[in-house]
Amino acid sequence: MSVEASRQRAHHKGFVRIRRFSQERRLANVEIERDVGEHDAMRRPMTTNDAATYAMTRNGTNRQRSRAAVIALWVTQVVLALAFLMAGGSKLAGVPAMVSLFDRVGVGQWFRYVTGAIELTAGIALLIPAAAIFGAMLLIPTMIGAIVVNVFVVPASPVAPLVLLLLAAAVAWARRDQLRIF
Repeated sequence: MSVEASRQRAHHKGFVRIRRFSQERRLANVEIERDVGEHDAMRRPMTTNDAATYAMTRNGTNRQRSRAAVIALWVTQVVLALAFLMAGGSKLAGVPAMVSLFDRVGVGQWFRYVTGAIELTAGIALLIPAAAIFGAMLLIPTMIGAIVVNVFVVPASPVAPLVLLLLAAAVAWARRDQLRIF
């Protein structure tokens, strides 16, 4: 093989290597541009913190709610808030029915104050959009406790606390996208 042919071959190999490198680099740039320009389901640009939730948004679980769904959610929240503002207020005010109820429970009147404060706090939180998820989550164990008390301690129907539990759970589920764990 002649020197000229060897140079041409080396030059050609180098050119192929350079061309291959430039293609890989161009593909990498395209990939970077595509990743940087991604948007979630709400058409917001995603940041690196959204990487954990990216799979959920691609599957469509982060969809925008319809107007009717938003209205239904707010009506549910307001009804729950009013119910727990009244129930918590009556416990804190010392309404005789609440005092006798907590006497029958047998834990003490301090528990009436704690329960009233929890219910009042949850009722207020349900009316604040950013805190509604926390208000609903605060009501879930409270209503589970009320159901247990109504079934095992005080002979009463557990239907009312069960309905309130289901409504609080529905609000918590509907507002679950507001919780950013990571």
